[in-house]
Amino acid sequence: MSTQTPGVIPTHSPRQPRKMPSLRWAGLLAAVLLPVATVSAQAQTPFPIKGKPITVVVPAPPGGPADFVARTVSDKLGTQWPGTTIVVENRGGGASIPAANQVRRATPDGHTVLISLNTTHTQVPYMFSEPPFDPVADFTPIVTIYEAQSVISAHPSLPANTLAEAVELGRRGTSIPAGSASPGTNSHLYLEILNANHGANFNHIPYKGAAPAVRDLVAGFTQMQFDSPSSAVPYIQDGRLKALGVTGRERMPQLPDVPTAVEQGFPELVAASWMGMFGPAGLAPETLSAWEDAMHQVLSDPEVVERFNNMGMTVVLEDSDDLAGRIRDDGALWGGVIRRLNLTLE
Repeated sequence: MSTQTPGVIPTHSPRQPRKMPSLRWAGLLAAVLLPVATVSAQAQTPFPIKGKPITVVVPAPPGGPADFVARTVSDKLGTQWPGTTIVVENRGGGASIPAANQVRRATPDGHTVLISLNTTHTQVPYMFSEPPFDPVADFTPIVTIYEAQSVISAHPSLPANTLAEAVELGRRGTSIPAGSASPGTNSHLYLEILNANHGANFNHIPYKGAAPAVRDLVAGFTQMQFDSPSSAVPYIQDGRLKALGVTGRERMPQLPDVPTAVEQGFPELVAASWMGMFGPAGLAPETLSAWEDAMHQVLSDPEVVERFNNMGMTVVLEDSDDLAGRIRDDGALWGGVIRRLNLTLE
C-alpha cells in the first residue's frame, strides 16, 4: 500500500515507466500550463517590486489636507521600504473621479494607491444615474487613516458670528456665497442639508480642492465654507477668518470656545469626515497585508500622530475589513441623503 505526502502530486512508480508524450500533446500541455505558471509567478512576486516606484494618487491639488496626509505618509513609508521611490501624484478636480479611475484601472500589484476623503467612495458615486465607478467592487480598501471634524469658517465681512445667525440671514433672503473643496464632498452636502432642512440660502461655489477654496474665502470672494481644521484654524487664529461652529458631537480642542452645530440646533451635522487608502480591486492578500503592516507602523509613529493632531486629525488604526465597513455604512447614510435631496453632478 503506497502513501502520499499531502500537497505533493504522486509520481509514476519505477515499475511502470512513464511514456514520453507525443509532440502534439507536449505542445498542448505547455499551452495549458504556461498561463498557470505565469499567474503563479506573479502571485509570488514580492512586494514592493524591486526598482518599481509606488504612486500615491491624491484627488486634490498641492497644499490641502489630502496632500499633507499623502506626503507625510509617503515620507514615512520610505523608511519602511528603503530603496523604493514613492511618488505623490496630485490629480485634483472632477469630483475626485479622474483620480479614482486612475487607481481602479491600475495593475493590482500594490504600486498604485489612492488616498482620499470619504466623499470619493460614499458620496460621489450616488450623485450619478450611472456611477463612474463601483466604490466596492472596483477597489481594495487598505486602511483608514484619520477622522476629523469640520470647521464652519466665515470671512469677517459676513454679518453673522454663529452658524445659526448665518442660517437666519438666509431665511430673511440674504444669499451667502459658500465655497466647497469639490462638488459631492461633505463641505458641499452640509450646505445642501442646511438649505433643504432649515431654509438657509447658501449659494454653493465648488472648487478643485480645499487649498484654492480657502484662499478665496480669505480674500473675500466667498463668505463661508465647511473646512478641515488644518486649513481653517491658522486663519482663524490670526483673525483673517472667524469660526461660526464645528461639526461633530464635541467641541474641538483647538477651538474650545466655538459651539458645535449640534449645540446650535443642527443635529444633522454630526457625521465625521475621514480619509482612507485604497488600491485597485484584486490586490493579492500578501500585498494587502504588507500595506496594512506598513501603514500601521506609519500611523503609530509618535511624530505622525503629533503632526496629525496639530492639524485637527485623529489617527485611526483600522484595517481593510474595518474600512470596508465604513464604506458600506456611510454609503447607505449619504446615499439616502443624496437621494432625498435629489442632488446630482450630471
